[in-house]
Amino acid sequence: MPAAEPPGSDSGGARHPERKRTWTSPRPWRALLPAAGVAYALVAATTSAFTGSADLVTALPIVTLAVLVIARWPWRAFPRPPRTDPRVAHPHPWRAWVVLFVAIVAWEVADYAARASRADHPTLSSMLDAVDRHYGFKALVFFLWLCLGAAIVRRGARPQHRAPSGQGPGPS
Repeated sequence: MPAAEPPGSDSGGARHPERKRTWTSPRPWRALLPAAGVAYALVAATTSAFTGSADLVTALPIVTLAVLVIARWPWRAFPRPPRTDPRVAHPHPWRAWVVLFVAIVAWEVADYAARASRADHPTLSSMLDAVDRHYGFKALVFFLWLCLGAAIVRRGARPQHRAPSGQGPGPS
């Protein structure tokens, strides 16, 4: 049995002497994304609704999302796994989004058409206005909105082919 290597050694272990051990993330920018998102949300929370600055800080993530979706999503659907139970149909990938969109539009239209006050039948917009009055809540909602955009891009992105754990990029 080989002797244990002292901590901090740069050889990477006896099995892979050509590989240097590093303690940094392979993608250090990924650690900065949440901090950048929080900072962006804090700046966005300082804007007033329906102003040029609010439109700008809202438009930038929307344009970024659109560009990333075009760049990272595949042009064709992922191959479906074989069916194990013929009675269970594969769900349509957009069905949940369509249902959510229709539900939100129906809610907004029904509340808009109601003859009562917004206090009796609040729209989603009026409920969000109540949250937007507080800086911390507004920043939190904006940050969660940014996280939703990142999740949408990540969920639809092409699968990344990675080497199994413990294997480096070099030949074996």
